[in-house]
Amino acid sequence: MIDTETYAQIRKCKARGLSQKKAAALLGISRNTVRRYWDGAHTPDEPKAYPATVDSPQKEQIMEALAAYFEKYKGYPHGKQRVNAKTAWEELRETYPVGASTIRRYVRELMGKNPEGFIPLDFEPGEAMQVDWCDVKVNIKGNIWKAPLYCAVLPYSFAIFAMIMPNMKTPCFLEATAEAMAFYGGIPRKIHFDNLKTAVFSGSGKHAVKQERFAAFEAHYAFESAFMNADAGNEKGNVENLCSLVRQVAFVPMPKGENLREVQDVVLTRCLDYIRFHKVRDHAAPVAPMFAEERLKLMPLPAKPFEAYADAQAVVRTDLTFRYDETKYSVPQEYIGKTLSLRITSYRVEAWHKGALVYAHTRPFAKGDHQYIPGHYLPLLEKRPRAVPNAAPLKFGAMPPELDKFRKLNLGKDRFEQLMKVLLLGRQHDADVLLRAVDYANKTGTPTYDTVCFYLEAHGLQACRAAIDNPGDAADAVTVDKPQFENYDMLMTKGDGRDDQPEG
Repeated sequence: MIDTETYAQIRKCKARGLSQKKAAALLGISRNTVRRYWDGAHTPDEPKAYPATVDSPQKEQIMEALAAYFEKYKGYPHGKQRVNAKTAWEELRETYPVGASTIRRYVRELMGKNPEGFIPLDFEPGEAMQVDWCDVKVNIKGNIWKAPLYCAVLPYSFAIFAMIMPNMKTPCFLEATAEAMAFYGGIPRKIHFDNLKTAVFSGSGKHAVKQERFAAFEAHYAFESAFMNADAGNEKGNVENLCSLVRQVAFVPMPKGENLREVQDVVLTRCLDYIRFHKVRDHAAPVAPMFAEERLKLMPLPAKPFEAYADAQAVVRTDLTFRYDETKYSVPQEYIGKTLSLRITSYRVEAWHKGALVYAHTRPFAKGDHQYIPGHYLPLLEKRPRAVPNAAPLKFGAMPPELDKFRKLNLGKDRFEQLMKVLLLGRQHDADVLLRAVDYANKTGTPTYDTVCFYLEAHGLQACRAAIDNPGDAADAVTVDKPQFENYDMLMTKGDGRDDQPEG
């Protein structure tokens, strides 16, 4: 192969009437090279001609041997330990003297691995929704976790939806599908699924047998399910690259929060931004106006959403907790020894007793992240003050961000005693006022119980400190008929999503 400049010099030598021998000597190249390019029959940039592939005269026997080999090991492990073209060549090389590349070519031919064409799909507004699962990484409480992600798209407008989940079990799958339809504001006429075990009992494609729970869900929302045939992902059209798209849109940079609900808020915001600002190539208009058009064609949502929670029962132990999925959840002391009914959703664990809601916890992502609510332990801590410095509910308990920050910034040796006294203020005073006072105290950099009381006094609540520090001396200043635990409950629900607990 020569470069363009040398080729030009050869052609100029011919034009000047020089002989090929003299041109070769003048340019310092072989006479064969000059001869090849002398008349312009070849150019330096033309592709190299490779000889045609010649099949082995034993190809038919080799193909039969390969078919028998792969049939023999059909039930063996998949993944990194599966048989392949290399292991097949090692098995047959003593019998058939052909190279590894020949065996690889024959295996591709045997397996039919040449790309298969597919037909581009087109959908009408409101006709379909397509869903898929994938894994993503999220930052929860400063730790990086891999979590399942439910993805959905309306293929007409390409409006996307994503929901980060604790697992891919049936309750989470149904809840995410219901949330997707609520997000879109209506129900598509058909939903395209992979053959998920959460939806399909057996079979695939048109022969899929639905799970009973999924069949009830489908009836409630009145859509038609379309299950993909095994190894036929192209049947879903737009969803083929949905997971890659959602990862790029909603998970770069990595979303973070204190729990899955906070991460989900970030994910939904980014999905909405995609819908507002993006235009898909080859679509007639941006996503936003096409989505607005499509929403008008969706079927209306049912009067109430499908109850997709998982249910369980648990007994409350003497440490005021019940256990679910290797995690402890606390309840008030009066429920010790009682059996509670649990309703578990992706982000909440609700404890019920005799039809009444006892408490609704935020569900942690990490197993073993025990959910102690300090308010449940205050009556016991008052009776047993020596336990305060080592009380796990005070050290690790779930509480609003202001109180959690107070716990971290207070450096006093008696910081947990101070924290308990701050919590006791919540019995008598409005949660918003108390949290505002704690926030002001935190801004000093070294918050204490005294600074919290100072800011409370600035709001005209001087009596609170006397009631906590000296209940006898404060009797003349304030009359308290009964501790107002409702105010404490309000305090604990601020900022963690528990203020929307359903009524019993």
